[in-house]
Amino acid sequence: MEVVWPRIFGGIKVISSATFHVITTELVVGSFAMAGICFLIKALQAFNFFSTEKISQITDNTGHFALGFGLIATPFAIMTGIASSPGSDVSSPLLINKMFLSMTAAGLALSVLYARYTIGQQVWANKRSSLTQATAGLGASGMMLLTASLGGKFSRNESLFDIFNLSFDTILLMPMWATGIVLFTGLTATMLAVMGLRNRSAIQH
Repeated sequence: MEVVWPRIFGGIKVISSATFHVITTELVVGSFAMAGICFLIKALQAFNFFSTEKISQITDNTGHFALGFGLIATPFAIMTGIASSPGSDVSSPLLINKMFLSMTAAGLALSVLYARYTIGQQVWANKRSSLTQATAGLGASGMMLLTASLGGKFSRNESLFDIFNLSFDTILLMPMWATGIVLFTGLTATMLAVMGLRNRSAIQH
């Protein structure tokens, strides 16, 4: 089954869904990889590494912008991926795991962006909140990169993460302890955002 994205100019074939999926996937992977590097630097800055004002500001702005851009591109990568997949493989465990991981990464990315938007640069004001924000950002980036690696497993039966012997053929890719860590990180980030809003309201009043 061939789906064309889009057909314009009198039905002329412009770009296929498979090609468009490659483009959107590269946008997502590149954005989340850049965000991951920035959040790694922010995590190191919590331990007084690379703790200069210029680097701190650049990594803060770039990391959150890249995370937001990757988040916007993610739905397009998902839709084109589904459209370009053979009909018999839509129910593949690999595709379901890709969907699961990408949605988890999107949830973490949203919590990071929400915390940064509501609290502002004060999210980096102390070590605890800095590590929470950086860990959530790294988690979102890592899961999205793992999602992208499943594409290679699906198309070429090999992945960069094959050395870890992850069970890609089962639906529940993440063990319970990993799910608990993700849930705890998300709840902590949300709690910090709420506390930041309350503190800001108290100062204004």
